[in-house]
Amino acid sequence: MVQSQRILLIDTEEIIPGVTKLNLRGRLDAPGAQIIDDTFARMAGAQERLIVDLSRVSFIASAGLRTLIAGARGLIARHGRMVCLDPDPLVEQVLVRSGVDRLIPVCRELAEAIRVVSVGGGGGRGDPEDEPLAFELEVDRTMHGVRRAGAWVDELAILLNLSGETEYALRLCLEEAVTNIVNHATPEPGAVGEGGQDSVTLRLLANTTALRVTIEDHCGAFNPLDTPLPQPDAPAPESEGGLGITLLRRHADQVSWERVGTTNRLSITLPR
Repeated sequence: MVQSQRILLIDTEEIIPGVTKLNLRGRLDAPGAQIIDDTFARMAGAQERLIVDLSRVSFIASAGLRTLIAGARGLIARHGRMVCLDPDPLVEQVLVRSGVDRLIPVCRELAEAIRVVSVGGGGGRGDPEDEPLAFELEVDRTMHGVRRAGAWVDELAILLNLSGETEYALRLCLEEAVTNIVNHATPEPGAVGEGGQDSVTLRLLANTTALRVTIEDHCGAFNPLDTPLPQPDAPAPESEGGLGITLLRRHADQVSWERVGTTNRLSITLPR
């Protein structure tokens, strides 16, 4: 058993021949993940059918998600299977919202978990390297929302193990796009988000080669891409207007905008 005095405990037990249950207890945050990373990887590397019992994990953060994903991908690459067992509702919410449940199925009952890991080969819903992971965040249409988008990039960079260059490009594109919406979009009465708030919704699909981002708001029609790219020999602009979108377009592989009902949707594809 590997033990942290207040953070995390980890141990294993063989449920039936060939099926191992790995038990975690405590907080699977950055300090907890640091404590168990090596042990978890070693245990996952030695198994073909692994049930990760999260019933006594009280909190999970991006570092903990990364530990689970790394273990699952290594195991699936060997045609094994991993499932998460009976997470706390708030922990399960993080697994679902981060898209990790698409790679590592969540089971409520031990019998169900044994059945899922024992049937067939592979895990999740396809090749773990090709399976996209989905993430979503809703922020206020304020500068506080811009800062929250930046903090989200910090979380994504850890979870997806992004290179410094990719993290920089993602941060620049998100912050510039949301800042544009905050500063230049005009709200329309009655055209707001699901919660009735003046907000911006960020969605990201990540696979091994690209990050696909959509940014949606419910303001009046506002196409930030109307700003043309400056010519290489053009003089420096007299104001900063348009510079943000120029930077965004030069970092992204693809950028497009469309009006969908009462929603502005900006789509960005970044190389990974």
